[in-house]
Amino acid sequence: MSEGRRLAVVVTTGDVGALERMARASSDVARSGAAVRVFFRDESIPAICRLEAAARLLPGTPAGERQHRERPSGDPTPPGPVEAMLQELTNSGDVRLYACSSSLYIWGVESSDLIPAISGARGLIAFLAEDLAGATEVVTY
Repeated sequence: MSEGRRLAVVVTTGDVGALERMARASSDVARSGAAVRVFFRDESIPAICRLEAAARLLPGTPAGERQHRERPSGDPTPPGPVEAMLQELTNSGDVRLYACSSSLYIWGVESSDLIPAISGARGLIAFLAEDLAGATEVVTY
């Protein structure tokens, strides 16, 4: 890997398998020394929300139960699979995970509804201008 490599990832799906593939591939790139920026939008938003918010967004579906496990503050219970894989991704190097501020608005959620691995909300234009424009590689899921 060449020094200065930057990967930009745009995630639009909430499919757990696709999120696993993205996290694994992005972790490998980050461990090689590259900067990784991931932008979650559209249908991926419920997957990066805490259980209570995900259940509100997708009532009657097993999405929240399958992807998350809510814990009381200080509870040592391990996180759910999506939360764990995204936390591992953020620990793998120079990685930042962002939620699209417009998608959050459309879904009716706030930054406080997101799992801890997410750095916060970011506008699409800012991501395109600052992260995607300078990327040496761009992938989508």
